[in-house]
Amino acid sequence: MITQRKPLGLGTLSLLVLLMGLAFNFQWGKTNFMISHYLFNLINIPIYSNGTQGLHIPFVVAALFWIPAFLIAKKNRSHYGTSVSYNVAGFMLLLCIIGPVIPVIDWMVNG
Repeated sequence: MITQRKPLGLGTLSLLVLLMGLAFNFQWGKTNFMISHYLFNLINIPIYSNGTQGLHIPFVVAALFWIPAFLIAKKNRSHYGTSVSYNVAGFMLLLCIIGPVIPVIDWMVNG
């Protein structure tokens, strides 16, 4: 029996976009360097919504990576790596949507 591999193609690009999104908020090295924090400090945008706490804005901005990865993987399901990219990007996108809503619901219920 011959097993066929999934071909490399445009769908595989979704895996690369997904990895770029993960690297955007990953802490690198001993100094915990984060690309997102560096870029936000460079253009003088606060990292958190309430000074040093609150909503972590770079995590929500990372949806700029999750959305294309999700859509590319959805469109090209037969290429290598698209199922992983589709599931992980969908989960991260769900977290980006639900994360900011939770404090609002908490404020409405307990406020």
